[in-house]
Amino acid sequence: MKKILILIISLVLVVSLAACSPKETETPVEPAPPAEEPAEEPVEEPGEEMVEQQSADVTLYFGNNEYIVTGDEQYEYMLTEIQTITYGEICLEEAIVRALMAGPIDTDTLSTGFHENVVLNSVDVFDGIAYVDFSSEGLYGGSMQESYIISQVVESLTSLDSVDKVQFLVDGQEAESLMGHIDIRYPFEGVEK
Repeated sequence: MKKILILIISLVLVVSLAACSPKETETPVEPAPPAEEPAEEPVEEPGEEMVEQQSADVTLYFGNNEYIVTGDEQYEYMLTEIQTITYGEICLEEAIVRALMAGPIDTDTLSTGFHENVVLNSVDVFDGIAYVDFSSEGLYGGSMQESYIISQVVESLTSLDSVDKVQFLVDGQEAESLMGHIDIRYPFEGVEK
């Protein structure tokens, strides 16, 4: 049963990588400048493709500093921040997780559960499930930190139309937890969905 599950997850990741990969676009050819001076064309490195950059305003969830400092439940556990995300070489879902890892703009009010040693391997979406894969190196911390990482990723990704659930992976495999405190064997649904 585990072999079949691993095979299915591997197939899902391969298909998802193809879905998130950038598509080639043709660049229109511009006419040459007047013959007086030779035109200088940019030199492209072999194998280097021009990727169209896109941007989107997205809602990101971060920890509420007042709740974190006081533990007082009168404060909300998480607050949102709208950020403009630029993506193109990676899919929007991966760009969102990377923005969560970078942290909020408003650091007086908000904070992220991610510390600088957490490494994101990939984010792939297949059939409404975002597979968020972290490297096992750097995955350490307390239960509150693990809770914030999971909540931030799940709420931020499920706010997109393309994601209904989030499945966490460690080194491309199912795992029991990210940091030893919360069961991640099953996909998480956002509070709003």
